[in-house]
Amino acid sequence: MSTTKPINVYSIPELSQSLDEALPSVFTRLNYERSYALLDTKLYIGYSIAVVAGLSFFLDKKFERPEIVVYQKLLVGAYIALSLIFWYFSRFIEKGTVYVGKKKDTKEEIYVKGKFENNEPVYLVELIQKKNEDGSEKNLKAKLEVNKVFNEGGYLQNDVYFKWFSEQLDVLNSKKNE
Repeated sequence: MSTTKPINVYSIPELSQSLDEALPSVFTRLNYERSYALLDTKLYIGYSIAVVAGLSFFLDKKFERPEIVVYQKLLVGAYIALSLIFWYFSRFIEKGTVYVGKKKDTKEEIYVKGKFENNEPVYLVELIQKKNEDGSEKNLKAKLEVNKVFNEGGYLQNDVYFKWFSEQLDVLNSKKNE
């Protein structure tokens, strides 16, 4: 089975987008349910930044400058603080995570990070498995050559992609806890 839309397999952004978009269906087949906690947190921070900016604009338009200087200073400080929190969250907490899922029958979470380096057609995948029952964590780094999951026409072969992730999860599950 392949996707209905072909992509340019020589375009790293298209490859990345196509592979990232296919992850939810792959992990659904592996009995994982997508978790939106990281995305929701990032959205809340972003919306907070927008509210602070909007409030600052509103105050600036409705009142005279001497009346709102103190409030504007507070709002600028809040804007800077929220922007720093957003940067920190993106850089150190989210760290390029493209998929987060929870196992339906256990208290296990899987984090998938994926990226391309040096414009090479090799998708670098990091799987992080966290078990909430005992607090254990396992990591696995793997390389996926994109010509194995895309055919000549630029179609993603979903069954091959699913099989590759299934094999990687088997390797991850066979590892001892770190």
